[in-house]
Amino acid sequence: MSTAIEIKDISPEKTLETCARQIIVGYFREMMSHKTGAIDGTDIKFVHDMRVASRRLRAAMDNFADCFEKEPFKKHYKQVRTITRTMGAGRDLDVLIARFQRELQSLSGTEQDDIQGLIEQLQHEREEARKPMLNLFTELDARDFGAQFLTFFEVNE
Repeated sequence: MSTAIEIKDISPEKTLETCARQIIVGYFREMMSHKTGAIDGTDIKFVHDMRVASRRLRAAMDNFADCFEKEPFKKHYKQVRTITRTMGAGRDLDVLIARFQRELQSLSGTEQDDIQGLIEQLQHEREEARKPMLNLFTELDARDFGAQFLTFFEVNE
């Protein structure tokens, strides 16, 4: 289970907008910290953790939407939502494959062969499901999404 990061320096002396910016930037950085592992794909926890962090980020953005100009905010929110959705299909297959792999040892030989065939098919589907995620990351890098997001949300004190 992915543990949420601790957001520091939030205090009643700061404006709501300043605190909102700190929270959103913190969750954004957490989400992006899992990107390299998600791209690599050998450890399924990175996709899970990135997706969970993106959902936390969206929840924070939902809560603080009124602190920001509508149009720039909306553009960034939609992009984070796209990240979450794009990672969903691959994550669902990761969970299914892991479940079948755990249960494999408790089956008879014939059942193991059948389930192993199913796992191989699901692994192929997983590779296909990862392509939109990888394409999205390439597109986001080309558009410098991370820098644009941080420029918009970082605290300007």
